[in-house]
Amino acid sequence: GGGGGGGLGAAAERAARLTTLLREAEAVVRQSVPELRWLLRHPLWLPVPLAPLCKALQWESAEVAYLLLAALTDQRVLLHSRDPLVAFSAASALRCLLAPLEYSGVFIPFLPAGLMPLEDARTLLFDCSTPYLIACETLLVARLGAVPDVAVVADLDRGAVHKAPSTEWFSARAPPVLSLCTELAACMGDCIRFRQSGVQVACLRFVVDVLNLGSGFLASSRAPADDVARRQLALLRTFADDVTSRCRAKGLGADALASLQRARLQSEGAILADVCDVALASAGEARAERLTADGGAWHRGGQDNWAAGLLGDAAPHAGGLAAQLAGGGEPAPVCRQLRHVYASQSFRQWWLQPSRTRSPDRLQWMEFRAKGIDLSEYVRENRDSLAVLEQSVSQRIHDLLAKASVDGVERAAPQEGDPYRREGFDK
Repeated sequence: GGGGGGGLGAAAERAARLTTLLREAEAVVRQSVPELRWLLRHPLWLPVPLAPLCKALQWESAEVAYLLLAALTDQRVLLHSRDPLVAFSAASALRCLLAPLEYSGVFIPFLPAGLMPLEDARTLLFDCSTPYLIACETLLVARLGAVPDVAVVADLDRGAVHKAPSTEWFSARAPPVLSLCTELAACMGDCIRFRQSGVQVACLRFVVDVLNLGSGFLASSRAPADDVARRQLALLRTFADDVTSRCRAKGLGADALASLQRARLQSEGAILADVCDVALASAGEARAERLTADGGAWHRGGQDNWAAGLLGDAAPHAGGLAAQLAGGGEPAPVCRQLRHVYASQSFRQWWLQPSRTRSPDRLQWMEFRAKGIDLSEYVRENRDSLAVLEQSVSQRIHDLLAKASVDGVERAAPQEGDPYRREGFDK
């Protein structure tokens, strides 16, 4: 009986120490709320390293670009690995690379194989009607016996990516994705050349140039279809400005004008993808008319001109080869791929929240060319500031753990070999 009482006493003592530790930890977290809030809300903060994602994709820039575009365009994206930490970090990193956009679908950074009944997991992955970004154990995929045909599925252990049928429009060799792949390739050729900041900057520059209609991809493209899209968008804005001016002249109140502005912004974001579709169709018809009108001269010009004319339509799938033919073809239109981003939930949510998404700090990104901002240096400065906050929070927790003794085990800080320290997971 005495031994039992001693055991109960020891257990009670350990429970008391644990309770004290948890209360002290709560106090530390409460003390760190301002820093944690700033970190969690800052679009440039990386809670996990990018290397596991890039390494799992065998340092292939086109595969990273494909997953980024899949997440940007409301695809269902499933990542799986035998290593839970690789799966978790890959999904979390991919989500972070969407900045300044925010992922609007179902996001599950890690789905353990035994978390839910198999049929529930099957319903989630196969029958979910909304976009998702989910990482899971390869064991779960094995138990399901198949992967969703309509989803983008990345096997992070083999570096294999199953491309969804709904992403046939994607081309790593056509603008604007070509520019992203080129910049990524320069900083992630292999584990030796990998530069995390370079990958983050490349993705940030790409997303900003997609969003910035005034100086981004759409504004700088020389493709006829993109010129049509710009002119149509300018016409719509002129019409909207005229309506607003007339309403203001009629004495419409401030609240009504604000509602009108919101409706204008909403309609512009909603029809942007349609503007791209109409521009592509219009440019295609114009090209066909030119080729028909100049048919005799076109054929007499020889086989090279004939090939250039055909490649004008196929440029997005031919890597812009038509633009390289002397005197032939036309630049590939960026709106062919951008229209899928403009139709996404993430883009429309960003577009409709000017007070949040066009805050002064984010406007620095949007106008980095006009303001002469070096985006790489800007990201580096932000990263350094965020690292100071991270260190501040980490130090408080480590100081607490250094004093604690739970079950007789001292825990001063994450040690070498701790799975949560590997690859920077001590964050």
